[in-house]
Amino acid sequence: MATPRVTNRYPRRGERIAPTTLREFLMEAIPRRFRREPGGPETKLSDLDEAAWDYFPDETITALSKVIIDRVAAYHVRKAFQHRHFPRPPEGIRLDDLPLENRTRRCLAREGFDDNPQALGDYTIGNILSIRAFGPRCLVDLLCALESPKIRGGSGQGSGLAEAAPSEALTAAAKRLAGLPTAKLVRCEDPRFSRLTREVDAEATTAQELAERLLVRCVDPPDPPYVAEQVRQLARRIEGMPDLTLEEELIQIFGSTPYERNRKILVGYYGWADGRQHTLTEIGNQFGITRERIRQVCAKLTRRHKKLGRVLAPVMDRVLSLIDRRLPLAASEFEAEMAARGLTAIGMRLESVATGARLLDRPVTFKIVKLGTDRLVVRPEDVDAATAVVDVAKKEIYFHGLATVEKIEQAVSEKFPVPVAVKLVTAALPLIDGFSWLDQSSGWFRLLPIAKHGLPKAIDKILSVAGEVTIDQMRTAMSRNRRLWKAPPPENVLLEFCRQTPGVRVEDDRIRCDPPRDWRESLTGVEAKLVSVLKKHGPVMERGVMEDLCVAGGMNRFSFHAFVSWSPVIAQYGHSVYGLLGADVSQEQVDELIAKRRAKRLSHRVLDDHGRTEDGRIWLSYRLSKAASTYAVITIPAALKKVVRGRFALLDIDGEAIGTLATKDGRAWGLGAFMREQGAQIGDFVVVTLDLQQRTAVVELGPPPEP
Repeated sequence: MATPRVTNRYPRRGERIAPTTLREFLMEAIPRRFRREPGGPETKLSDLDEAAWDYFPDETITALSKVIIDRVAAYHVRKAFQHRHFPRPPEGIRLDDLPLENRTRRCLAREGFDDNPQALGDYTIGNILSIRAFGPRCLVDLLCALESPKIRGGSGQGSGLAEAAPSEALTAAAKRLAGLPTAKLVRCEDPRFSRLTREVDAEATTAQELAERLLVRCVDPPDPPYVAEQVRQLARRIEGMPDLTLEEELIQIFGSTPYERNRKILVGYYGWADGRQHTLTEIGNQFGITRERIRQVCAKLTRRHKKLGRVLAPVMDRVLSLIDRRLPLAASEFEAEMAARGLTAIGMRLESVATGARLLDRPVTFKIVKLGTDRLVVRPEDVDAATAVVDVAKKEIYFHGLATVEKIEQAVSEKFPVPVAVKLVTAALPLIDGFSWLDQSSGWFRLLPIAKHGLPKAIDKILSVAGEVTIDQMRTAMSRNRRLWKAPPPENVLLEFCRQTPGVRVEDDRIRCDPPRDWRESLTGVEAKLVSVLKKHGPVMERGVMEDLCVAGGMNRFSFHAFVSWSPVIAQYGHSVYGLLGADVSQEQVDELIAKRRAKRLSHRVLDDHGRTEDGRIWLSYRLSKAASTYAVITIPAALKKVVRGRFALLDIDGEAIGTLATKDGRAWGLGAFMREQGAQIGDFVVVTLDLQQRTAVVELGPPPEP
């Protein structure tokens, strides 16, 4: 008859009471009634190792062992051990070498672990607990037996009492982990790393601390090869984080939940699946739940990391750094760069980047401004300036047809206390609808749908009248209108503008309309009348003759002189000889007209005479010419330039105030209203008498006073 085996009841003297393998689940303090000193430091259940037998009585040890079993049973109910690795027993150990309770031994033997307990390392703690009749007490009994000093000593027969040397593989893995620059930023509570770190050291707060604790250990943890592999996996995971896409990083940080539906809700709402953020309504309709429930799910998942502090997010940090260095820039340009660099695989938009950064408590140093069909990414303080660039550019193009980056930069800078950077202007302009460079090196550009006046109108007028011109003729025509620009655009800019203009064809340096245009549709008002007169009596005419014909046709004399001076369809062919731009005119025709003008010129000067009255006043007598009667500008004799200057109260012969006579640099003006009221004609005499003391000027029609 076999001798019954002696029962080895847990807890066994000289062995741990709390298994190291379950340390994570036994981090609470022992009950107050078991403390050795009421005011002393707390002792955790996980601290109850072999030394506990030295300072706790046996009955307390027994009571504490029951507390430990109860705690393990509670976690067992929660299925916390479902995926937790069971430490592999040392090679050569048999069940008979372990001082196990009979129940523990029988359950394991029934499952075939009698001769090969090393196979326990192929299962999880949850698998072992699922063995029939094998409960939390058996688990604690088995783990304490495997972690006893005799078994850890490495002797297959349990006879060695000396501790085995620390595992070189584990030490090497710990050194590799400690050498990672970002290890100190890896929080052990971070869901991305918690499974690996908890199994290695439940008390470490960072991966750096975990590695340092391993490097100074005196005793290896249970199953050193497995722990070493866990540490290596942790190091590989940290090293591989920069290789993730941004959406993968965000999903790993915020999407760690056992509920797949909640994970899909989070990913869908923030656009980490397709790169576009969705509304609560869209996601609610997709999953058949309310908007409020969607908000609650997302809030819960994104709130959990707050207690961790600043979490490691190298991809997000890299993206934010790239954006900060590149500002300002077009959003689509940077989004394409993100995809090219492998930072996103779904084409994540910068709006989603900003949202993710806020969830990670990263400062968002940029704002996104909608410009046309694209968006501009700028610093927050440049938002108003970016909008102003668009407004100023559209206004400038509307009136002039084209503009330069420099001009826009100057105009916008005048609106703000701090000058606007040229880089902001050059980044914003190409995003406006219809933008096109005319010469990028010099900064000339146009906006196709906005240009209505200025250059487009001038080109239309020129080609409708001339049909075809050279670039030199066109630029000369443009230069006549000083009100539009001080200097016309360069030739290469004008040529490129014409190339981009519908209905205009450029061949070498010649510009022609294609198809031909009717000048009657392009010109109106005074310009149409001028062209009509020249078409009928020209194509070139002496200015005075042309003026008389136009005025006789109902044109205002001042309008005539203004349009002859700046209209792009009128060209000056000689002194007081004007005609249609591009007309076939010979030099003989021009010389003949000039000769006729000289023959008709009046033999007298406008300034007829001047002198002083008996009381010392200065009088000036003028015989009106056509120009003087039109513009009402008279000259001051050179001898009186230094005396007659400034402003004078203009009086009629009765002493009534009728205006102001202004003088400067030998000229005087302000007589126009008087001459129109009096009906002054060419050849009439106008006399102005100046009182330098009273600063008055008396004007009258008639001969000069007697000396």
